[in-house]
Amino acid sequence: MRTDAAGQLAFDIDTLIHDADLQAAPPWDGPAPLHFTSAYYPPDELAAAFERWVFEHGSFGCIPRSHMWHPAITMEGANTDTDGHDLSVLTADLRCDHYGERCQCVGDLMYRAICQHCRWHADGMEQHVVEAWHDHAWSGWRTLPAIPAAITRRDDQNRPSTKLAAWIEEHYPVDWQMPGAPIRTERSGLGTRHVPRRSPWRGFDLSATHRADVLSQE
Repeated sequence: MRTDAAGQLAFDIDTLIHDADLQAAPPWDGPAPLHFTSAYYPPDELAAAFERWVFEHGSFGCIPRSHMWHPAITMEGANTDTDGHDLSVLTADLRCDHYGERCQCVGDLMYRAICQHCRWHADGMEQHVVEAWHDHAWSGWRTLPAIPAAITRRDDQNRPSTKLAAWIEEHYPVDWQMPGAPIRTERSGLGTRHVPRRSPWRGFDLSATHRADVLSQE
């Protein structure tokens, strides 16, 4: 009983402190709005707006409640090695979590690829925006030879394997063997996601087999 009372008291104190912090905080004057936007903003400005929303409304359910852009967890530092270009991937949860209420939710999980160096961006599904960025930064990637699925790509230390290095040396153009460059690999099953920092040059391992192609064969 005492534990419950002490816990409630601590919660009430934290709430009072937070309310005081909110009242003392200046109005939000950041460039990015505190809601979903289709306009271009640099990744840092979108992240700052999301953090302010969390400060004002709390972290519980902040991603679906805010519908705001925030860094995609699996895409941190997606590509920072390409000369003249960079890639940040953000996501916004626009799916509806209202029950029995009228709403204006769009109803999908969206991704945004940003090349801040060029003030370029693309919105869509994760695979789509990653490919769009490669069209932007690595034009011609779609014609790269696909590394056969039988070639082991990583060794026991999670480094590019010697078999992969030998295959690339034989089949890939020299000007595609540089920092940030991608590789294309044949995939089997459902593992068709484009994976960041998995090429020998810290570029993407791009799936040469799309999930839609896999499903059409089943």
